[in-house]
Amino acid sequence: MSIPRPLIAVLSLLALAAAAHAAPPVTMVDGVPHVMNGAAPEQGVRTLNLDEQWRIGGDDESVLLGIISRALVDSDNNVYLLDGQLSEVQVFTPKGEHLKTLGRQGEGPGEVNSPGDVVFMPDGTLGLVQIFPGKIVKLTMDGDPAGEFTPDTGGATAGGFLALVNGRSAGGNLVLSGVQIRPNDAGNGQVRNYFVRSFGVDGTQQAEYLANPVEWVFGPGFKFREIDNDFIWWRMDVGGDGRVVVNIPRYDYALSVFTPDGKLERVIEREYASWDRSETVYKRYEAIMEAQAANFPFPVEREVEKQEQDVCDLRVAKDGSIWVLPSRGMYEPEPGTFATYDVFAPDGAFREQVRVVCPGNPAADRLIFAGEGLVFQVTGFWDAVLSANAATGSDEEAEPMAVICYKVR
Repeated sequence: MSIPRPLIAVLSLLALAAAAHAAPPVTMVDGVPHVMNGAAPEQGVRTLNLDEQWRIGGDDESVLLGIISRALVDSDNNVYLLDGQLSEVQVFTPKGEHLKTLGRQGEGPGEVNSPGDVVFMPDGTLGLVQIFPGKIVKLTMDGDPAGEFTPDTGGATAGGFLALVNGRSAGGNLVLSGVQIRPNDAGNGQVRNYFVRSFGVDGTQQAEYLANPVEWVFGPGFKFREIDNDFIWWRMDVGGDGRVVVNIPRYDYALSVFTPDGKLERVIEREYASWDRSETVYKRYEAIMEAQAANFPFPVEREVEKQEQDVCDLRVAKDGSIWVLPSRGMYEPEPGTFATYDVFAPDGAFREQVRVVCPGNPAADRLIFAGEGLVFQVTGFWDAVLSANAATGSDEEAEPMAVICYKVR
């Protein structure tokens, strides 16, 4: 029996559609599945338009802002903005009305110095992640001191110390990243172990997702190299089920997905060519490293990377999809686009690219996704970071920082 030609055409179209949306190939490496995505997303590109809801800072002096580096949204849609420079958290209502200020700078109960992150703790408190010495200062939601959380780093040695960078908590999993530093065995340098670990409510380590020890040997020939001081920064997040996603290699677009107990479940890869830093971006990091090098008690030669890290930001959305801001999506977005994100399905398929459209300067401003359908734009972020690190040679006064709350249209 012959098949009618119209039906043949329909079947052919269905076959083509199935081929176009076929699952990416999976390669087993040391027993771990690697999802191998090509350079193009299976569903193409879509545009995400943002509508402004409210803004603070800028020329409005009613709220003083230092450097806003993190935004959280609670179950009542109140917004928590971490000001690392002023060592406090500004809280706003969903309509942008100032509600309260939590925390302050100092060494006393409930006080903190230059926090690098803020996190909703599993015990219901608000945690301000102090960089050095590494600890979390806990506050009640009313701002009262609620004790401190000091992660057990497993046998600190004399002369060693801990610095924390990131804190993420979801699905009952509290994950911290930072660096544990101790003298090397020869006594002529340091061993710096960059880590991403999970901790219980009592501070004990539950799982380790990344351990990257680097030895610095001081003396002739020592170079202060950016590649040897490679914090994870924003290349990690925790999903609602407690799974942890980390971009570990700096120049390999690969996302490692761990179960909460530390088992490497899969690695999601995507074809990508590393982006050569523009002169502006190179000088930005050169200035930051110059400021950091001033902390050494002796002159050091610096070595700045000529390429940007492949992944500049990473977050796990409520639906389990993984949003990645690659270097090109951050520094070379399409005209009229603020940034372009790669979006991966929970199974690792490169599903789509999302072009975020809003006013602003992608080279200077920063976007922070938080809550359900909210995006916060921090204007002049990088200029403020350089100024705070005394790493700018410009005599021009930076524009006052502003935070703009957008809602996804």
